[in-house]
Amino acid sequence: MLDPGKGAAFTALGELAKAAEENSSLSSGLRELIKLRCSQLNGCEYCVRLHSAHREEAPELFDNLPEWRTHPAFTGRERAALALAEAVTLVHAGQVSRPLLEAAMREFGEAGTRELLWIAIVINSYNRLAISTRFA
Repeated sequence: MLDPGKGAAFTALGELAKAAEENSSLSSGLRELIKLRCSQLNGCEYCVRLHSAHREEAPELFDNLPEWRTHPAFTGRERAALALAEAVTLVHAGQVSRPLLEAAMREFGEAGTRELLWIAIVINSYNRLAISTRFA
């Protein structure tokens, strides 16, 4: 296992994560749902464990996260956020669609949608780092 937590690039990633979190108007619960869902999709066991620890904030949502599209506990706002986060995570399957991006912008506005994107981008970076270095 290679320790990914060393070096200037890792420090910079931490600063990026801090900026994405501290300047976000999104609720901490929604941010954690996004991080957990991206980590689930990426198969990052370390990050799944880390973000599952926030389950107490909204147990029904956290427990049913893989079924967010159909489970009645999820609001339209949460669905728009999770759809965007999944599209960013699975970007190898194609671009984030215009309708999906527009749906997020209707729910969150331009600034909120930017925040959603950065939360997803940062956690995907951490997932890839943990998986690549066998940290997960």
